[in-house]
Amino acid sequence: MTQRYSIELIEEHDAVNFYSIHIDEENLSELERFFEKFPEGSPFDEDVDTIIAWIDRIGETGALERYFRYEGRFGDGVSAIPIETSNLRLYCIRLSNKILIFGNGDIKNCATWQDSETLAEYVEMLVDTSRFISSRLADGTLYLVDKEIIGNLNFSRDEKK
Repeated sequence: MTQRYSIELIEEHDAVNFYSIHIDEENLSELERFFEKFPEGSPFDEDVDTIIAWIDRIGETGALERYFRYEGRFGDGVSAIPIETSNLRLYCIRLSNKILIFGNGDIKNCATWQDSETLAEYVEMLVDTSRFISSRLADGTLYLVDKEIIGNLNFSRDEKK
């Protein structure tokens, strides 16, 4: 089955722009879907607060490399927030200090994301997206200008089910 999605701008800051993946059939972006899983009063309030604090810090200072835990393959920019101990992982692509693309995430209840069907699905989507972006940057159909991604931000991929 082919999954269609786009990358959309969700928040602008002086230092960085936040984008999120938005799957065509969904009403909410992947970032919104992540937060919707953990409403206030859930057992994960502290973890959600930690993630929000990191996002706020990144919004103020930019998507600096030290704020991320790399999760994908070397060079693909796929990372997780937060870098400190937490039961939750929110996955993203750090394209530059000024551009961050959020995916989704969930409870990390195993040693690695590869051991979790749910987490693997989110990380693999970002790995694919990173590969698509790199290809489009290389062929000139996509380019980065300061905090913006300019070009075709619509993608499709075959879901691994």
